[in-house]
Amino acid sequence: MAMFRLYLSLASLLTASTTFATPPADDYFRVDTVAEGFVDAMEIAVTPQGHVFVVERTGAVKLVNPESGQTKLVATLPVEVKKGEFARECGLLGITLDPDYAQNHWVYLYYSVPEKPVHQLSRFTFNGTTLTTEKKLLEVPHDRENATCHEGGSLTFGPDGCLYLSTGDNTCPFQSNGSAPIDEGPERKWYDAQRSAANTNDLRGKILRIKPTPDGSYTIPKGNLFPEGTPKTCPEIYVMGCRNPYRISVDPKTNFLYWGMVGPDAGRDSDRGPRGYDEINQARGPGNFGWPYFSGDNQAYADYDFATKKIGAKFDPAAPVNTSVNNTGLTQLPPAQPALWHYPHASACAGPVFYTDLFPKDGPGLPPALDGCLIAYDWTTARLYAIKLDDKGKIAWNHPFLGKYRFVHPGDLELGPKGELYLLEYGSAWYDGKDGKLKRITYSTTPVPIPVSPSDPRMKGLPLNHPGTKLIGETTCLSCHQTKTASIGPSYRDVAKKYAEDPEAYETLAKKILTGGSGAWGEQPMPPHPQHNIEETRQMIEAILKVQ
Repeated sequence: MAMFRLYLSLASLLTASTTFATPPADDYFRVDTVAEGFVDAMEIAVTPQGHVFVVERTGAVKLVNPESGQTKLVATLPVEVKKGEFARECGLLGITLDPDYAQNHWVYLYYSVPEKPVHQLSRFTFNGTTLTTEKKLLEVPHDRENATCHEGGSLTFGPDGCLYLSTGDNTCPFQSNGSAPIDEGPERKWYDAQRSAANTNDLRGKILRIKPTPDGSYTIPKGNLFPEGTPKTCPEIYVMGCRNPYRISVDPKTNFLYWGMVGPDAGRDSDRGPRGYDEINQARGPGNFGWPYFSGDNQAYADYDFATKKIGAKFDPAAPVNTSVNNTGLTQLPPAQPALWHYPHASACAGPVFYTDLFPKDGPGLPPALDGCLIAYDWTTARLYAIKLDDKGKIAWNHPFLGKYRFVHPGDLELGPKGELYLLEYGSAWYDGKDGKLKRITYSTTPVPIPVSPSDPRMKGLPLNHPGTKLIGETTCLSCHQTKTASIGPSYRDVAKKYAEDPEAYETLAKKILTGGSGAWGEQPMPPHPQHNIEETRQMIEAILKVQ
């Protein structure tokens, strides 16, 4: 009997440990679509009353009532969305609300100004119907030619009352073979991230931190990376060395800054540097996070001469230097800091940090098991992760969750006033999405059936019961491809048509899925998929070549 009691005690401990060391099973969460039909859905902001602002890259600002699903257009900003085939990541990029929004109704937007090479951060006032009285806070320079991309644009406030803005390196990555874009040749500045992310005198490739003032301007808070007045620096910089910090958040208790870093495309290590890694980063204070000299846990790139193809010495994370002809800032840079967590290339994003005691006890919010968790996610793989942080801000555990639900390019996550989690889906396309959705994630103390979703529109045309179709639905292929419409990659119909008469295509394409590559359909590379084996990729190609 004593042994039986001991067994029960151990079982109880193990059960408790398991309960609070992993997220609850997916069946305990409910995911509801509250609004849909968004065009190029970018970022959201939740009001104290629980309404949700949604911004679309084409300039629209919409307000959603999650209870009724009613969506109202409250403003349309004139924005530069594209310039020819380039600058494809311009537009209305970010939104956040003032900490005193309930009293002042101030809304902050970050957008691309038409016919002017800048992104602009502005404050507006929401009068209940529309946005009025724009106040410009700052401008960030922006090149819009030669296939530049990576614009960031995420906005959030911290408990310190400071406004944080992420900016990308605004550099073309497509001529660097997935490695560091550090081309210093004549008329090659667009291919050199040393002019932006590694430049202490440039606002790009950074996370900026400012203190807005009531008159619509801002001051520089103490504790940024460079004190005001430091030559060859911008005092707004809090974090430098960023490639594309697409989504950011600030811990409401510790004021630690988190962001997801979308990494480069290299599928393997080389003499020039590491394979491509995505990062979830944590800044407990100001710092340099290394791009374009380091990636992941400070794995170094080598200096490289793009003209002669000569590989030089690797950069030193303890003492990085920027000697580029395109650098207007300091030569000696702050030491590089490693990522909190990194993994092979996809599209990492940082969501909010959840604390149970900040929300009503009886509300429909996230469960106590996720207390103290950073909710991270990936735009490409559509996976969500609960990252438990200990009292020192280190990772205690890291687990995926909600994997039974299929999200389509999740682009933003925000907590509502009851602790509910709102998820904004960009939609099925890579660019020019027209089927974005706003979803609400809540928790149930009893399991609920997970509804079977209707057929994903990106799968239409693939052979329905083919094993390769199932594999395609479970991998990252649908991030870049659709069956009938070209996205960032070719449509499956075009692939089937191109290789219909090629007897070698079956084996060649199956191997290419595993290894990745570029050139057949343009500069955009296809990342490798080492999680599959050759038999699986053969099945996938067989399904693709049968698309209707």
